[in-house]
Amino acid sequence: MTNSNSSISKHYHQLNSEQRGQIQALLDSGITSCTAIAQEVGCHKSTISREIRRGSVLQRDSSYVLYEHYYADTAQIYHEKRRRNCYKCNPLQRYAGFFRMLSRRFKAKFDATSIDEFVGEFHRIMPNYPCPSTPTVYR
Repeated sequence: MTNSNSSISKHYHQLNSEQRGQIQALLDSGITSCTAIAQEVGCHKSTISREIRRGSVLQRDSSYVLYEHYYADTAQIYHEKRRRNCYKCNPLQRYAGFFRMLSRRFKAKFDATSIDEFVGEFHRIMPNYPCPSTPTVYR
């Protein structure tokens, strides 16, 4: 059963750089509870725990002892890097090899091979290359 009086938004959204800075400030001030940080930032506590894990880097103190510290700038750089590599990028760039082979195949000779057959054949012949689904090819 869900609590309808919750102040946390139920819609998914990604953290922005200001929220990452807020997380860093709260951690630096000594607040380590993900629940408390989540209430302050306005997101779910699991979002905070994942963000801290992703944005923490190993540091050495003056005694050469390793410890992890969260940096908002580092977390933002990692976030931007992940976004550049996401699947929502331009499919013509992501699947460039596939589309080159597809255009060569249909320019060279016309045969009765459907796009769906070509996608399956490409999966079988070149399993390590990214291949779009048939609806993506038609789009």
